[in-house]
Amino acid sequence: MSTIYQSLSSDRQGIRLLRLHPSEAFDDIIRCTLFPASLEDEPEYEALSYVWGPLKFTQDILVDEKPFKITKNLECALRYFRHASSDRVLWVDALCINQTDVAERNYQVPLMKEIYSRCARDLA
Repeated sequence: MSTIYQSLSSDRQGIRLLRLHPSEAFDDIIRCTLFPASLEDEPEYEALSYVWGPLKFTQDILVDEKPFKITKNLECALRYFRHASSDRVLWVDALCINQTDVAERNYQVPLMKEIYSRCARDLA
């Protein structure tokens, strides 16, 4: 099984951001790209706050053109926040943090206060 995650730099407040690609059709599959960033570089992004809901990963999206399963709540949020004609850069904990990598989670969770305080907008 291939992973969508590349290692993060821990020495420069490394995070991942999600580029949510546009679609004019609401029902089109969600396509996005993950890319590394550093909080030190003050990237512009919006943070998505939502209720995870049941941890049933049933919804298919494409991340870097690879299939990836997410929860229905996250899929719904991304669908509604997706623009019709331009990318949207987001930080979404369930996608930007490799949830299966305990060491990465332990490094990223303490950065969350900083991540939310530096975002251009918090989408809820």
